[in-house]
Amino acid sequence: MGIRETDAFLAVLTALSGRAAMPAKYSAERGRLIDALVDGHKYLSGKRAVVYGEEDLVVGLAAFLSEIGVVPVLCASGGKSGHLAKAVEAVTSGVLAESPLIREGTDFFEIAEEATALKPDLIIGHSKGYPLARKLNIPLIRLGFPIHDRMGGQRILHLGYRGAQRLFDEIVNAVIDQKQAASPVGYSYM
Repeated sequence: MGIRETDAFLAVLTALSGRAAMPAKYSAERGRLIDALVDGHKYLSGKRAVVYGEEDLVVGLAAFLSEIGVVPVLCASGGKSGHLAKAVEAVTSGVLAESPLIREGTDFFEIAEEATALKPDLIIGHSKGYPLARKLNIPLIRLGFPIHDRMGGQRILHLGYRGAQRLFDEIVNAVIDQKQAASPVGYSYM
């Protein structure tokens, strides 16, 4: 997820294929993503997020969020591999001022308890986060499995440059939507 991780993935594919360079269509997607990040950074810089789900998804999201200026304050999973903390540290080291809290083998009750104390601006994970997002009056970005309260959850693109672009747009729009809803006079111009 994101530019750095997609760059690394495509570099490996380029080397394995024997090509001299990444195909132009991916370079164009990368350029569009960078342009969007520049345009939308003002909405996300310094926002705090709670991220939960399968371990691989949480690691990818931690990398992506830290890259776009969102601070993952809690990265949690029910998984018990013992590798989540090291993996999150690897993708956020040098980007975040401090490492997020990591919780492995945790259930959603425990995630909700910690999230409430951390005062996040966003929650990113599957639809079981809806009651918490509603309680905290913050956006839930639905990603992962299961997504029971929306159609098409299994088709949500979040990998590669196009997936990062789609996810970035969704996160920015959720922040803008919340700002509009909370404003007594409205908010209509970006």
